[in-house]
Amino acid sequence: MRLWKSWTVASKDLSVFRKNRYILYSLVAIPVMMGVVLPLIYVLALGNATSRLTPAQLSLVTHQIANFASTFIILIPALLPSIIASYSFVGEKIERSLEPLLATPTTDSELLLGKSLSSFIPCMGVTYLAATISLVIIDVWSEINFGFLLLPDAYWAVAMGLIGPLACILSVEANIIVSSRVNDIRAAQQVGSLIVLPLVFLVIFAITGAAGSIFLLGVGVTIALAIADTALFFLAKATFQREEILTKWK
Repeated sequence: MRLWKSWTVASKDLSVFRKNRYILYSLVAIPVMMGVVLPLIYVLALGNATSRLTPAQLSLVTHQIANFASTFIILIPALLPSIIASYSFVGEKIERSLEPLLATPTTDSELLLGKSLSSFIPCMGVTYLAATISLVIIDVWSEINFGFLLLPDAYWAVAMGLIGPLACILSVEANIIVSSRVNDIRAAQQVGSLIVLPLVFLVIFAITGAAGSIFLLGVGVTIALAIADTALFFLAKATFQREEILTKWK
């Protein structure tokens, strides 16, 4: 595989994304909501309730908030590819550039890798930016009120280092497959957004689960995502047919 060919494809897509206001707004709005607005709501709500909680209850709630914040961050790389990666092939058709793209001297693997990188890089970039801001908000609040830092903890490390990137890869791969099969961007986004549903139970568990149990659950989710990513990669390679895509879209 010639990686420079893949990077050429990715660079072209990234330049197109920079001119798309819908994508740019999504890259800003979702991380701001997950990484700034929600953490501020957490700490403000807990600050108002601090006087009514026992020390044991306060300790439990603060760690649940830390888990909750970490879990909401990993929804960002699962959600954003449904907006960005869905443009990978549908957008080429809209711009009348699909035929030249599929006619380029690149292998299917190089083309798919380039399309994947163009979605993965911005999604994970804004995810880590949102994670950093969220961490600062929660840690400043916890240091002021309790004299210690809530984050990062073991679950945060697993969520940011493993679950987030693996969820992003899964979402990117799924949305690229969908984008190569449908003719409408909205349809691609609606189908691709279903990928985030399995991660919703992590949010629910983060509200009610203890720190140790959610860490073990996070490890289990990591293993499941790694298996799913591998399977979807081979599925994408097996189902990607240039001639069929051109024939269906002409």
